[in-house]
Amino acid sequence: MTGDEAGSYCARCGEPLSEGLVAGEQRACCLNATPIAGVCPTHGPVGPHDAVGETDAVDGA
Repeated sequence: MTGDEAGSYCARCGEPLSEGLVAGEQRACCLNATPIAGVCPTHGPVGPHDAVGETDAVDGA
């Protein structure tokens, strides 16, 4: 995580997202315009619609 971000969590399972080289403003490929918000250890790369700032916002199972 970078120093200026509080961290993100997967909206599906609540796991913390890795925000290394893959996450950022760049697109995953030219065919997909969705930026990668982070990488969930369970669900893989997730977009901003699947990233939440706190675990309280995680979907209930």
